[in-house]
Amino acid sequence: MKDSHSEFKIGITVLTAIFILLAAIIWGKQVRLTSGTYEVDVRFKDISGLDQGVPVLVNGVHRGKVKDLILQRDAVIVRMALEESVVLYDDAHFEITSPELMGGKVVNIFPGVSTLIPEEGFVFQGEIGGDMNELMRRSSDLVADVKRLLNVLESTLQNINKTAGDPRLQEALASSVHNLDESSQRTLEFLTINEGKLTQVMDNLVVSSGAIRGLVENRSEDIEKAIAEMETFFLRLNTITSKLDQIATKLQSEDGTLGMLLNDDQLAISLQTTLADVDSLVKQIKDEGIETNIHLFGRKKRN
Repeated sequence: MKDSHSEFKIGITVLTAIFILLAAIIWGKQVRLTSGTYEVDVRFKDISGLDQGVPVLVNGVHRGKVKDLILQRDAVIVRMALEESVVLYDDAHFEITSPELMGGKVVNIFPGVSTLIPEEGFVFQGEIGGDMNELMRRSSDLVADVKRLLNVLESTLQNINKTAGDPRLQEALASSVHNLDESSQRTLEFLTINEGKLTQVMDNLVVSSGAIRGLVENRSEDIEKAIAEMETFFLRLNTITSKLDQIATKLQSEDGTLGMLLNDDQLAISLQTTLADVDSLVKQIKDEGIETNIHLFGRKKRN
């Protein structure tokens, strides 16, 4: 009887240990037994060592796992099993990241903000996020850029040293500094010698500016009147210009007599002929005289 009781206790203990072990495994793997799942396919150009069974996070919360990896010619299809409570929209974003510096990889999903839900079988596009390998690659590129920059800097310093060590350049710089020093000395001597004259010139300028200011203030009314008269003059000049434009327009339009004379060639020729005849007649009268037999105010009586 005692042996049966002991065996019962041992059996209970073993079952309890097995239950605790299974519970620990389920909790450690974060396996959910109460909710259903559905599959989602995402195409990646490179998965950087992603394995099956790794967690899938939705906005940082564990909501699924990687179920299968399908290798294609130019990409990899990652098939994920997500909980049915997760709703993905057509602008959902998928990214493979490493949440820890030396830890494994996970798939991060951002469901999107659109209101359109893709059809069943739709393949999303994913990308690789920043991980340690990407950081090391970029660090290598940065080191290469720094090396190139240091080479350029070294070449520049060598050229500067070479230029600065040229005796002719040193002599030219020394000569320039010497000339600048002499010019500064002469300028200082000039200012010292003519200090009184310069002061007088400045005083005269102050007096002149004061006189001009006083003149402007005292004759402000005359100045304003002159400005007003100038404005009136320009207005009249504008009126005269407008009238001249009108006259020129009329001359060009052939409406008036003068316009006809200027624009009608036949009339101009007739006028020239008439003037020539008149000129000939006047010349004949001057040379030969003229006989007249004119009776005014009545008839001539016959004998």
